[in-house]
Amino acid sequence: MGGVTREKIISEFHLLEEKARLLNLEPLEVYLIGGGNLALRGLKSATKDVDVVMLSRKQFSLLQGLLETPLPKLPVYVRQYRSRWDYDLGMSSRYVHPLHGFSLDVFVKRVLNKLYLSEGMVSRAEVPGEFSSHELFRIHLVSKEDIFLFKSVTSMERVRDLEDLIALVETGLDYEIIIHELENQLSKDESLRSLVPRIIHSVDLLMQQIGAVKGLIHLRGYLKEISG
Repeated sequence: MGGVTREKIISEFHLLEEKARLLNLEPLEVYLIGGGNLALRGLKSATKDVDVVMLSRKQFSLLQGLLETPLPKLPVYVRQYRSRWDYDLGMSSRYVHPLHGFSLDVFVKRVLNKLYLSEGMVSRAEVPGEFSSHELFRIHLVSKEDIFLFKSVTSMERVRDLEDLIALVETGLDYEIIIHELENQLSKDESLRSLVPRIIHSVDLLMQQIGAVKGLIHLRGYLKEISG
């Protein structure tokens, strides 16, 4: 499976906006996390996966219709799977672009049974200038701080996750936002406390690579305090 560049993501999302107009769809609010978000920010040259989060089952269904409905000269994504879960929270699907080979992973509200796309994350998300004209396929980039939090709970066995976290740290992050968001998530779902050791591990790996960044030291201290 090949990677997809920033330019290709922009091109594909413009095509999906055109397709949504032709299908006369209701507006879709699409929140990018992961590598697709970083590529659009210019923080990585290409990504193998484009991860998006939708806020409801209805939005999820609208996006699936947009991706799967055939129209001349417009992309039809191939669905590899759809989750068998019969509830809204955490529903997911994976699609593959038939020509370019990258995967498009779609989640509803919660990502990989871990963190939630919270109201705070939604409020901090921004619309990139490249998509400011979109009326139906509306793209939102979650903040760098929220991407850091999502990335810090994924498997750090993947070298690219650590590289992505390093790139984020080097841009300069507001670690108070990260701490506040984690507090918010824990207040609503105590089971997420099991993720804290994983985040500590991620921070430790980061500091081994780039040194004792003040913000990371502060974040680690908070994490150790709440880990008990």
